[in-house]
Amino acid sequence: MKRHGRTTFGPVCGLLALGLIGCGTAEDAPTPGAEAPLGASHAALTVYEQAALDTANTSTSCTPLANFYWEIGNGAGPLYAIPRGSGVSATTVMPIASASKWLYAGAYVQSKGYANLAVDEKKRLNFTSGYIDENTTLCGDAGTTVSDCYGPAYKDVSYRPLQNGRYFYNGGHLQKLALDDIGARKGTGLMSVMDWINARLGTTLPESDSDVAPAGGFSGSAAHYRVFLMKLINNQYELSSKLTVDSVPAWDGGPSVSYTPWTASQAYYGLGHWIEGETVNGVWTVTGHSSAGAYGFYPWVNAARNRYMLLARNRQFGGQAEGEKSRTCAQAIRKAYELGVPQP
Repeated sequence: MKRHGRTTFGPVCGLLALGLIGCGTAEDAPTPGAEAPLGASHAALTVYEQAALDTANTSTSCTPLANFYWEIGNGAGPLYAIPRGSGVSATTVMPIASASKWLYAGAYVQSKGYANLAVDEKKRLNFTSGYIDENTTLCGDAGTTVSDCYGPAYKDVSYRPLQNGRYFYNGGHLQKLALDDIGARKGTGLMSVMDWINARLGTTLPESDSDVAPAGGFSGSAAHYRVFLMKLINNQYELSSKLTVDSVPAWDGGPSVSYTPWTASQAYYGLGHWIEGETVNGVWTVTGHSSAGAYGFYPWVNAARNRYMLLARNRQFGGQAEGEKSRTCAQAIRKAYELGVPQP
């Protein structure tokens, strides 16, 4: 039987705002043996895969989540996947809510080139621009444009000067960015938002009328999103090497934080995505990057950029808590997979 080894990578350093991030080491997850390919029978599972499966089925972090699909992979593709329950697979299309933010930010930076981004553009990408949605009405009507979505019938984005320079988690920042860049584009048909996104990311995300809300209106499957994550860790995007740049404190009570839904410990926000971490010996260290959606869709890339992970589920009535539930479950499964020990 093939043995499983671990490859230890060198220090991973992220210099974030205020110089609060230290350097950590990232350990590669075990590579599944040839006797246990993706989708193997239960009897063929390795100890690592069995631990992940047991955690998905019995962990207190995962049992309340009903049906979901979990996947871990690297730059070459999926390594192991768990479809828990029925009705959710790698190809199940669902609204991904705030997971849209990472896609749009990636496409925007790809389009402009990071070196060409103005200060105001960076502030919209890291949610410190002062542009805030006045309501949460989804721009899902056929024929709606990005410009329409920005207006009073839908998002009604306004500029609040007192919030300029402060972190305020809200889709208005990206809506303003899209208004100025792709304002005439629609959700479906000729000159759609997704045509623009897919052309820049090399993805095949499906069109929907709500795509004109680039901070939360996209739909897709784990298989669709996987392509973005793989290209991200394969250094195929401008954003690939910029996951920690222009980041700002984003935790409750953090400096210059006006509003955040982040309920865990310390975190930062970069260009359209969360920067997760943990405190080791008194120093906060990056552990990964993510963009959880309100209906439970959770994409993640580790700090070393050699692993990605997805948890796909679709709660009909979402909220920021659903994204946090998915994050907690997904990370428990990942830990079980890496250690070969089921997590409680």
